Amino acid sequence: MSDVTDDSTIDLVKARSALAASEAISCVAVGHVLRDRYVLQERLGTGGKGAVFKALDRFRTTLPETQQYVGLKILHAGGDCSEETLANLRLEFHCGQVLSHRNIVNVYELDRDEDVVFFTMELLDGELLSNVIERLRPATMRKALAWQLIQQLGAGLTHAHERGVVHGDLKPRNIFITREGELRILDFGAAHSFLATKSQSQHADGAPTYGTPAYASCEQLEGRRADPRDDLYALACICYELLAGTHPFGSQPATLARDYRVSLVRPYGLTHRQWRALQKGLSWHRAGRSISVRLWMQRLTKDRVTEPPVTPLQELTQSDPAPSKMAWRAAALFLAVSLATAAVLAQLRSTVAPQTIDVPAPVSPIAHLISAPPNERAAENIVATQASVSEIKDIAYRATQTKAPARATPLMISVEPSQVRADDHFAEIRLHRNLLQKDTSFTWWTEPATAKPAVDYVPEAVAIQTFPSGYRATRLYVRLLPHSLRSQRSYFYIAIAQSGLHQASATVTRRQIWLPTSSSLQAQR
Repeated sequence: MSDVTDDSTIDLVKARSALAASEAISCVAVGHVLRDRYVLQERLGTGGKGAVFKALDRFRTTLPETQQYVGLKILHAGGDCSEETLANLRLEFHCGQVLSHRNIVNVYELDRDEDVVFFTMELLDGELLSNVIERLRPATMRKALAWQLIQQLGAGLTHAHERGVVHGDLKPRNIFITREGELRILDFGAAHSFLATKSQSQHADGAPTYGTPAYASCEQLEGRRADPRDDLYALACICYELLAGTHPFGSQPATLARDYRVSLVRPYGLTHRQWRALQKGLSWHRAGRSISVRLWMQRLTKDRVTEPPVTPLQELTQSDPAPSKMAWRAAALFLAVSLATAAVLAQLRSTVAPQTIDVPAPVSPIAHLISAPPNERAAENIVATQASVSEIKDIAYRATQTKAPARATPLMISVEPSQVRADDHFAEIRLHRNLLQKDTSFTWWTEPATAKPAVDYVPEAVAIQTFPSGYRATRLYVRLLPHSLRSQRSYFYIAIAQSGLHQASATVTRRQIWLPTSSSLQAQR
């Protein structure tokens, strides 16, 4: 139940505040009695937000011994708690108190003893999920056990969202696994009610919550207040980590991975539908994540039972041998390709004048991750995503300085079939190009058909979009209107052409985007 925040955003003001709080908390030690009721018996963890103790509750002495103890978290000490700070703490505590679920830690009381503000919660015996994942690396958890944890995590987060509460800082360090294998979501310190009105919540109008960089969405990192779609991004990151054994973007912030177009590799054993769901949860934009956690979990878990079985904690650290085999095969393939490339270069050196040879710089794993097309990426992504930020920037800079050779083949843009569901808020269209050129731009627009513009979807005039340098694929989105009533399937067109050629019909590629019957009409049937 430790609240150590060594993976939090570095902020000098917050660091000084945390140091002051830590020094103040140090005056509260094992043996102290708070409110003449809670006897502090053991310090379980310390972090920037406070300290967690095991405490004997004197009001519970008539209960069985295992039920006499509580977890006690000291939120602040030192006598500088303003009324505004206390109001915010009460609101945050309320967000945790209204949630009663087997996968969310139970909180009991918020109280104060002179200058020490604290709250009590259920005492848990087990381990943080972050420690479990770390012990398994570089292997992955057995898939059946990973799915158990994913289902429990999704169930707890669904319960919170359906009661209007956003966690705001979901990460493996805020997830606890008990000895019996039950999962608990901890630390709703950054939580707020996204259903609250402006007059109901001062916290809602205060400074935005940023979360932890590796699990915060782009919108959070850019200063926007967290909403359920940001919790979904963090949930998708954790699910990927459980299934693949590594963070989807090497623990780098989402904004950095987005700016350099870092791509993903499908974890071993996922079906195409599950992979599509996981990618949706990891979308860079909130528009791509406009789906409830409940529905997203149904797509990811293939409608598994809502209350999965649990496995004792000691068995959760059993690794899955299948990904290890994949890694060895990927390493062998990479070695074979490297040897073949070396042979070709040696032959070129012997047949071409030295001054005409442009010997390429050594290619690092992260360069392969950024530039390779999706169907050529292999399991070495597990290693590649561990590259440093400076290496990513260096590779991106070299890519912008390298001139692509002239090609006689004309540019062609293909469009993947797009499947839209009744509850989707956006139609997502994926585009691919046949040539790996720098900054290829194209124009696109919508054309009406049986689906009605401004009724079924938001029409798009001619817009310009670009394939980033060294990347073969990109996506575009069309907003769907939620209150449309369609009694049958209908469609509209997406039209794509090279930049400036949208008036020449011979150069335009069109794709039908089919919209299903409205969800409200489906519910009536």
